[in-house]
Amino acid sequence: MQSVTNGLLIWLNSVLPALFPFFFFSGLLIKMRAVDKLGIMLSRPMTTLFHCPGSSGIIYLLSIISGYPVGAKITSEMYARGALTTAQVMRINAFASTSGPLFIVGSVGVGMFVDHTCGIIMLISHLLGALLNGILYRNYHYTKSEQTNKQFSSAKTEDILSSTMYDSIISILLVGGYIAIFFILIDVLFNIGLLTALSTILAQILSFLGLSADLATGITSGLFEITRGCFDLSKTGIDLKTIAPIACAIISWGGLCIHLQALTFLSKCGISKPIFFLQKFTQCTLSGFICWLLSTILM
Repeated sequence: MQSVTNGLLIWLNSVLPALFPFFFFSGLLIKMRAVDKLGIMLSRPMTTLFHCPGSSGIIYLLSIISGYPVGAKITSEMYARGALTTAQVMRINAFASTSGPLFIVGSVGVGMFVDHTCGIIMLISHLLGALLNGILYRNYHYTKSEQTNKQFSSAKTEDILSSTMYDSIISILLVGGYIAIFFILIDVLFNIGLLTALSTILAQILSFLGLSADLATGITSGLFEITRGCFDLSKTGIDLKTIAPIACAIISWGGLCIHLQALTFLSKCGISKPIFFLQKFTQCTLSGFICWLLSTILM
C-alpha cells in the first residue's frame, strides 16, 4: 500500500500536471490537421537525415519539450490516422523517444545533483545521442519508393474535442498505473533480496573496472525506473564527472517502466519489440559516451 501511495503521489504531483496538457493539445492539433504545414516545412531535413516524413520532426519537437512517453503516443496517433508506416514508426522511435528538460535539468540536475551546469550537459548529451541514434537506424526497412508525406484523414469535427479528451485521460491513467506497479515491483524485489543480489554482482563488476561499488544500487534501480535510479545515484556522494554520464545513460535508456508505457502505444503500430529495446540500448550508450566527453571537458 505504501509503495502504491508513493508511486501515485509522484504521478499526481509531477507527471500528471506535466504530461496531461501535452497529451491533450498534441492530440487536438493532430486530429485538426493543424500540424500538416509544419510537417511539410520539416520534410526535407527529416527525409535527408532519418528517411522519415516531415511529421516526424513534429514528434521529435514535442518529445524533447515534454518527455517520455509523449513521442510514442503521438507516433501511434499518426500511425492510426494513416500518416506513418510501421517501418517509419521504428525509425522515428530511434530519435523521438526522449526525456524533457523539465526532468533532466530541473528534477535531476538542480533537484538531485544540485548543479545546473550538470543538468545542461546531460540534456545536450541526451538530445545529441537521440539524433545520432536516429541516423544509425535511418535505413531500417527503408525503400526509395517509400511515400514520406502521406496525407491522412481527420476525425469528424463534432468528435474531435470529446475523443481527444477521452484519449488523453486514458493515456495519463495508463502512465499512472505503470508508475504505481513499478514502485511496488522495485520495493518487492529489494525486499526479497533479488535486486540486492543483482546490485552485489554489479558492484563487483564496477570494482573490477575501477569504479565505485556504490553506483550499483542506482544503476540497478535505473534499469526499472529512471527517477528512482537517478535519485539513488545522487545519494552516493560520488563526484558529478562520474555519475553524470551514468545518469544520462539511464535517462536515455528510459527504464522498463517507460518502455512498457511506450509499448502500450506503439504495439498498435506492429513494431518489433527486440528492435525497440536495441534502439534504446544504443541510444543510452551514445548519450552516456557523449556526456562523459562533455563532462571531462567542461566540468
